[in-house]
Amino acid sequence: MIVTARSNTELAPAQFDQQVAMLKQVLAWNGTTWGMRLSGSHTEHVGTVLTHLFEVARLYGPAITAQLVPAAQVDGTAVPG
Repeated sequence: MIVTARSNTELAPAQFDQQVAMLKQVLAWNGTTWGMRLSGSHTEHVGTVLTHLFEVARLYGPAITAQLVPAAQVDGTAVPG
């Protein structure tokens, strides 16, 4: 699974910084987009990350995307950015 997020840039500076701090806890920044690859074999970790991201979305409104990638394609699939 590939998970990405786009920051909500319409927030006040303090809220934007809080949003970034929360995204940074579970995603990596590549200069354009927040993202990471999650292994389906670690379902508890996937659940924890997605729950955290839904909380960030509830509080600050970033766009969160989760895309399932077939196992055969995982090695060749880059995190969008």
